[in-house]
Amino acid sequence: TVEVELHRSEAGGVVRVALCDAASFESDEGCILREVEANGPMVNVVFHGVPEGEYAIKAFHDVNANGELDTNWMGIPREPYAFGNDAMGTFGPPGFDQAKVVVGPGRQQVRIRTRG
Repeated sequence: TVEVELHRSEAGGVVRVALCDAASFESDEGCILREVEANGPMVNVVFHGVPEGEYAIKAFHDVNANGELDTNWMGIPREPYAFGNDAMGTFGPPGFDQAKVVVGPGRQQVRIRTRG
């Protein structure tokens, strides 16, 4: 079980969190996805039955609930977003290794903060 605690989420809209292995990180295809309502400054998202291994976490607060991360004309997010380990990319999103966590037996709690 992996519990992602996401901080700095404004109320309203939904928070979308993806747990991705290395093969699915770039495309989202094959990621384990969860969506919860954003009811306050902290949101908990729980993934049950996750096999042991390495997974990157990526999340965003879909403020207008349109199902996508809104960006400006340069591709910079207009909605709050986050990655595992609070990773940041230089010119774009971080790589898998920067955003990954190791999932072992039992419950694992991961805390990340949104940016933007």
